[in-house]
Amino acid sequence: MKGNVKASTKKQFVDRQVAEFTAKDPGTGELIKKHLTVLDMVREYSHPNSYVLDVGCSNGKILKSLSKVGYQHLYAVDIQDKSVSAFRGTNIHFRALDVEQERLPFKAKFDVIIFSDVLEHFFSPQTVLYDLLPSLSPHGKIIFSVPNSGWFVNGPLLTFFPAKLFVSTAFGPWGHTYHFTFFQVQKLASNLKLKIRELTGGPLDNYAFKTGLKKLGFDLFAAASFPLLRKWPNIFSAHIFGVLEKSNKKLNAKARFDVGV
Repeated sequence: MKGNVKASTKKQFVDRQVAEFTAKDPGTGELIKKHLTVLDMVREYSHPNSYVLDVGCSNGKILKSLSKVGYQHLYAVDIQDKSVSAFRGTNIHFRALDVEQERLPFKAKFDVIIFSDVLEHFFSPQTVLYDLLPSLSPHGKIIFSVPNSGWFVNGPLLTFFPAKLFVSTAFGPWGHTYHFTFFQVQKLASNLKLKIRELTGGPLDNYAFKTGLKKLGFDLFAAASFPLLRKWPNIFSAHIFGVLEKSNKKLNAKARFDVGV
């Protein structure tokens, strides 16, 4: 395990926000619904001998869960300082680096690359994925979760509560710089010639309100909207979960950037 990422402005921002957010909520090390959804997808599309990389691994809770069920080839990268000490005494190979600026130091070809609520933090997710495609094995999978900017609640929030956007800084200013919808995920997959194996919504996590009437109201809202998100996830799911498979189609170098047209 090594860690020595240059303290860029982005890194300083991430380290500070992670420290403040975890101080307010020590339970951030726990697996919540969205992590469990990603974990289930990883187990469905891999096996204990698969090579698995978690990009933006944080404290490694997903990989540690895989390790407990016999996964042997586990790798992780993250920019934040807090991650460096999280893997001591584990079988997980960790490196501290910024995937937007640095190449992976691993020689392995990965059967699964995980992005659990990470892609929305990149200036250009398409560029990051393009650069990581050579590290995927043939028919390797990208398994991810991202906030859904198309969630119907975001309209009223943008209009009436601009300080509490679910698409940006609600419940911890994590620095979301890219906003996904189901359409945008499909466009990204098409640009990179990735096969969509699965694209779905998921249950709403209540990690904002722990007690009282706010928690009760949130939980009732989540329960009431659940049947709708199963039918129309593009509108009623706060999150997007997906599995993208590497194809054997050759990519043009222009695909490294999304030109936005």
